[in-house]
Amino acid sequence: MRTTTQQKSINGNRTGFRVLFIVLFMSCIAGMVKAQQAAYNSGTFRGQWFVGLGIGPRMFFADHARQLDMIDRLTFGADMYVGKWLSPYVGMRLGGSFQTLKGATLESNPIFSHAVPGTGFVIPDGDGGNTRLFKQQFDAWHLYADLLFDVSTAFEGVDEFRFWTLAPFIGLGYISTWDRPEAHEITFNLGLLNSLHLGPAVDLNFDIRGNLMKDRFHTISPIDMGGRPFDGILSVNLGVTFRFGGSTQPKSVYYPEPIYTPAQPRDPYVVERVTEWKDVATDVLVLFQIGQSELLRDARVQLGFLARLMLQYPEGTYTITGYADEGTGNPELNLRLSRARAERVRDCLINEFGIAPSRLKTAAAGGVENRYYNDPSLSRSVIIRPDKY
Repeated sequence: MRTTTQQKSINGNRTGFRVLFIVLFMSCIAGMVKAQQAAYNSGTFRGQWFVGLGIGPRMFFADHARQLDMIDRLTFGADMYVGKWLSPYVGMRLGGSFQTLKGATLESNPIFSHAVPGTGFVIPDGDGGNTRLFKQQFDAWHLYADLLFDVSTAFEGVDEFRFWTLAPFIGLGYISTWDRPEAHEITFNLGLLNSLHLGPAVDLNFDIRGNLMKDRFHTISPIDMGGRPFDGILSVNLGVTFRFGGSTQPKSVYYPEPIYTPAQPRDPYVVERVTEWKDVATDVLVLFQIGQSELLRDARVQLGFLARLMLQYPEGTYTITGYADEGTGNPELNLRLSRARAERVRDCLINEFGIAPSRLKTAAAGGVENRYYNDPSLSRSVIIRPDKY
């Protein structure tokens, strides 16, 4: 009777944990769908926050794992996570996973191990004798915190048109079995996140993770804890991530209508020709998202207004100077980012609005302190200054 009552209690706990996992899983999906819709509807999306999920195979490494065929140790699990890129190069995420793990153990007593009844098998022990092992199977959940490093941006600079991003990560976690005997361990995590950018707010991820914990995780039996000092889990996930949110949306920039001075009739008796320079345009400020060089829609509209004026006065030339926020990134990357922003504005004026390339020159100022109103977002910009007409 005691065994039956204990088994019912174990099954009840399993059911409760599974229901909680399913609820969290569905909540994560709902949040991702909402984030995806918001990202496409806003038009000024900034990919700082992200939320995602993935599923894939698991492989458990313990003292006697090598005595089993790989197919006998292969299982599957699921991951959910939420995180934020703190800068274009460093991010963090918090996540949880659930998996079923398979291995082998010397201990057949269910009080000390997760041995599956009736699965005993004999192997040579290397000393002329035989050792009897038992297959084991148990469920486990894992909570973790990772620190991610975007090496693609660190080595190649910010590029919103990059299709593939590579981000290694390290972290710590807490793993526990759902089945008795219970085991709880701190994990050290190391892995690699590969992201394929399918759209402005969605990534396809290939996530490789290794977890390392103390040997007693797979058994609490003293007779089966004299081998390797650590157990491990290798997981490979295929999943999706949705990016959304942002602290400050770029502001629209408006320019006053230019004031034109009508040309004065020339005196036919004046031999000397005097050229008077007139300012028919003012400086134009174009804003960018943090760590990005992609032109926003409102910026393209403003460039269209400026291009109409340029075409009306074809003698004018302009200098396009790119800037970056000094508080984000290192000087080298900020210089590359400011140059990319200036080139992006020049390309837009040439390719979209038909401005002659000879009328435009670019410059890169790199990272600068807050230029206007002590607001760093106003330093992530390009300023177009007219030369003499």
